[in-house]
Amino acid sequence: MYRFNVSAPGTVILCGKCKKSCVAASLDMRTVLTFSSFPTEAVQKDFIEIKFSSIRLHMKIPLRIFLLHFFKKNYNRTLNPLQVLQSVQNFIKFLTGFPGNYDPDNRAHQLSLQAFFFLLVTISYHKNIIINSSFVVELSSELPIGEGLGSSTSFIVCLAACFFRWYLLQKGKVRYIFKSKDLVHIEKYAHICEKIVYNSSNIINVIISAYGMIQVVKKKKLLKKLNYFSDLPSMKILLVFSHVSQEIEQMEVEMKVSMTEYLSSSVDVILNSIKTIRKKLIQTFKEIKRETLSLKQQEVVETDSVRLINYYKNLIDLFHMNQGLLKALGTSHPNIDAICSIARNSSLGAKITAIRAGGYVFILLLPSNSDEYIQDLIKIFVSHNFPTKIASLNCSGVRVE
Repeated sequence: MYRFNVSAPGTVILCGKCKKSCVAASLDMRTVLTFSSFPTEAVQKDFIEIKFSSIRLHMKIPLRIFLLHFFKKNYNRTLNPLQVLQSVQNFIKFLTGFPGNYDPDNRAHQLSLQAFFFLLVTISYHKNIIINSSFVVELSSELPIGEGLGSSTSFIVCLAACFFRWYLLQKGKVRYIFKSKDLVHIEKYAHICEKIVYNSSNIINVIISAYGMIQVVKKKKLLKKLNYFSDLPSMKILLVFSHVSQEIEQMEVEMKVSMTEYLSSSVDVILNSIKTIRKKLIQTFKEIKRETLSLKQQEVVETDSVRLINYYKNLIDLFHMNQGLLKALGTSHPNIDAICSIARNSSLGAKITAIRAGGYVFILLLPSNSDEYIQDLIKIFVSHNFPTKIASLNCSGVRVE
């Protein structure tokens, strides 16, 4: 039968707003999914087994029950997404009686199961996947949940890629690298799931998780990819945990922004300044791309290029200014300010990883920063009770492992 792994990265917002124009990067902390199917004769009773270790969810559901609900005689393959979700929700109500630890009061359990069955059923209906034997889906993630690093989107993209690859395999198409047209389908299914199940229109996370790299996304009538940087090097960062809950901080931020908008006309000036930073950021990435290609042609080591280091310093200054403007809008927190201050004292710049304050802050490192220097910097953050780890930006999107 079939056994394969797929993985998808997290997301870091570099500048801008998710629902408008922004620059975002893939984060090389990945969600990994393992799919295994078994021949009917290998098991006593066919089943669907779900193992999502990140949220401590384990379920084993008789395949017959699933097929009776979604594929009974005269079932309708033309259901719209909302109708599919309704059918999925009705099905999940009856899962508490089956082996496993599903907790209907646990929102992460609830949404994860809805996403799983929504994508399985939707892609099966559209692509005529044959489901007639047992299969297991195991999923784990390096991404912390609910901390602004795109964990839920990475999860959804892995599921969409898994079921789409299952369809390809059943058609005899064995691909170890997704083609562009495959990614279009995966992005489409993941976006529908994000919108219908999670009630989110955050398509930038879907684009980043599906395609990877650093992407420029612009909204006019529709969000669309405007530019991407395929030849940029991987960029090393520090991820610093602020101990600020995104949900609590979001409520405080909304109140502060409302007051700021009411009391001051300077908001437009700040937003225009952020727009200018975004343009300079894009231009700097273009310059880094040109310099990197030139260094490769000359076989020069990146850390020996003064020009490249200066471009990185420009990025650092832009991230620092961007975070300062976000603070002026009221979208910060004393913990985040403390992290930014430590970074600046080390001639580096810090910025929150998402639109909302809270969760994580990223700090771009220079290619010339030594391992010893980085470890010393980590010790400083840890001494202030800010857990810190090394990560990298600008990695590949969803892929077969």
